[in-house]
Amino acid sequence: MLNYRILNTLRRPGLKADEDQNCGSYLVCDQRDKSKTKYVMKIIDLEDFTNLNDFIRDILWYKQLNHQNLMSLRDCFLIDTKLHLVKPYASFGSCTDLLFAHPFGVREQLIAHIMWQLLQALRYLQDRHVMHRGVSSKNIYLCDDGRVLLDNFSHCISMISPFDGRLRRQIYDYTDDLKDELLYLAPEIIFQNAEGYNFKSDVYSLGSVACELANGSNAYLDMPFGHLSMLYAKVQGSEPILLDQTQLTDEMIALSDENSSAYVEEIKKRRYSKEFHSFVKSCVSTRLESRCTVDDLLTHPFVKHPRKISNDPQLVAEDMAKLLGSYKDKQITQMSTTIDQILDRSNNEYNSINLSWEF
Repeated sequence: MLNYRILNTLRRPGLKADEDQNCGSYLVCDQRDKSKTKYVMKIIDLEDFTNLNDFIRDILWYKQLNHQNLMSLRDCFLIDTKLHLVKPYASFGSCTDLLFAHPFGVREQLIAHIMWQLLQALRYLQDRHVMHRGVSSKNIYLCDDGRVLLDNFSHCISMISPFDGRLRRQIYDYTDDLKDELLYLAPEIIFQNAEGYNFKSDVYSLGSVACELANGSNAYLDMPFGHLSMLYAKVQGSEPILLDQTQLTDEMIALSDENSSAYVEEIKKRRYSKEFHSFVKSCVSTRLESRCTVDDLLTHPFVKHPRKISNDPQLVAEDMAKLLGSYKDKQITQMSTTIDQILDRSNNEYNSINLSWEF
């Protein structure tokens, strides 16, 4: 702890300053590091928890996994009853933070870059027979060097049976913790039927995130009757779609009001490529046999540009950083604020789950 200097406190709404001392997130730098690289430190008082298995499991996953598009755990130590977890700081925050600043969605080119890097992360996990089961906008972080990091391994599960060591084609595990990802979960996970689910379920979640980044919000957010309507829609075969001028109907225009009229006007102006529509359709099909695999998506025309320059990781990062930089400039110019202030405001609005790291 003495090696880390606290630069700022990432406060949760409703918590007083003295409560933050017991459990909170901090922006820190390592005093031994001359580059003064920023990190996020989360301090958790273990006395407040009766079951520590989740923390142990998460730390073990971080130690087992190592990929440039997966969030890493830089440091982990215990002082008295307080667990300290140190991770890289992503200055652009999560994809949810990006959408908070751009509620009508972000550019297709940026989404293609994000999808390409996430596919690399999923490919790495699948090579190790691991399902993520938590691919969602709040668990995807954007660094200023152009890297995209997939975080939160609390829902990860191995496809290798713990009983006989054999590789399973399908799994049937469902825990109450998965309810946190209901908006992004594939229908087959929610159904909990005898057919089970597999790696393609992560692909469905990926497609949901792509739609959310393009549309500005999740397709199943704020539905009447909450999660019940969402569950019913997925059971009935509803699939997320990209909202652009090709999908805008007279009914949508007629139902728009003062709150949604600006969004409808935005939809009228934009037209996504047929490759993007095809990519999303390939991801979110409710039928497993029609849904693409990660390998299929890695050769999809939608990610043609990042794939073309993928032999040079530095070039990919620079291209991605350039796209993110345009958003940063736009935010500073139009909103007269910095990206850190945007993250702080998003943190206050969304109970901090979007700003810092989920453990």
